[in-house]
Amino acid sequence: MGRSNRDVGGYRGRRTITDILRGIAIVLAVAVVLVLAGVLYLQRYLVYTDDGVKLDLPPFLQMFRQEDGEQGGSASPPELPDISLTEDPDASQPEPEPEPEPPGFALSLAVDEIVNGTAAVRLEETGAQAVILEVKDRMGQLSWPSEQTIAGWSHVNGQQAAADALRQWNQGEVYTIARVHCFRDDTVPYYNNRLALRWAGTEWNWRDELGLRWTSPAQEDIRAYNAALCGELAAMGFDEIVLEEFYFPVTGKLDTIRRGDSYNPSQFTAQVEDFLTRAQQAAEPYGAKISLRIPAGVLGEGSAASGLTPEMLERFGYRIWGDREGLSALPELEGERMVQIVPQAEENRELFQAVIPQPE
Repeated sequence: MGRSNRDVGGYRGRRTITDILRGIAIVLAVAVVLVLAGVLYLQRYLVYTDDGVKLDLPPFLQMFRQEDGEQGGSASPPELPDISLTEDPDASQPEPEPEPEPPGFALSLAVDEIVNGTAAVRLEETGAQAVILEVKDRMGQLSWPSEQTIAGWSHVNGQQAAADALRQWNQGEVYTIARVHCFRDDTVPYYNNRLALRWAGTEWNWRDELGLRWTSPAQEDIRAYNAALCGELAAMGFDEIVLEEFYFPVTGKLDTIRRGDSYNPSQFTAQVEDFLTRAQQAAEPYGAKISLRIPAGVLGEGSAASGLTPEMLERFGYRIWGDREGLSALPELEGERMVQIVPQAEENRELFQAVIPQPE
């Protein structure tokens, strides 16, 4: 029996695992050879720079790189700028600005209210944070018995009970301010004409527009006396002492004042400066601050009459007290050093309240 046509060409057996592995090995070997050949070829185009290794291809191969987005190929992400963050450990972080302290309301009271114990009630009723006490008035009368000789023979001393009450009050937490009228003094000139400003051509005491006498700031004894009073008040525990009329007069008939050693305009500034220096030195050991009250007209052209200058306010005034008109002459001192007085009338006497910055 003959073979069928399906037997033509002989027998073909199946491929074995060995044949398949041999083929894969050959393909891998060829791929490795091609990669090594490519690396060896491209080595000549490697460029070493400060920014690292870069590949600088020949022109005929640059068609495979994307240049400025004009050539084909996949779009590569844009290069980001090199941003470095350096933290300075010493640099302080910005802090939110603290809210300003609310202003304190200073209430003017009589020394008698300290003595009889009603001052605390008045403070609670009004919500005031500070007390203003007039301890030397325009008449020259004192609220305490001073050790100064001039106070003794002028009969201006106050009672010891008031001094004891003031010392005890000042040991508390209430910020307390003493008002002192310095050279406007209606009593001391009455007992000692030598210490007074006098009418021209006479021995009579000169009087201002209010009909009050003035001691002469030119007299060293008077400067020393008022400065010593500041020292006594500081020793009693007052936090702040406001000086008033601490200069030569600027109101009234100034042209009728008798010229001479007690009133020499060329010496005004030096004499006022000497007094402020003495007052500050007397109060400083006890921590009390010297502040200055100024009326309108005491500076500028008024400096020739008063002897006071803006530089002296800056140097000696812890705070500058005055009404709106007086303070408007001092724009360079605006701020928390300025205290605007709010005048009030009570029982036919002048007193003032004020809105002041919180004490330090």
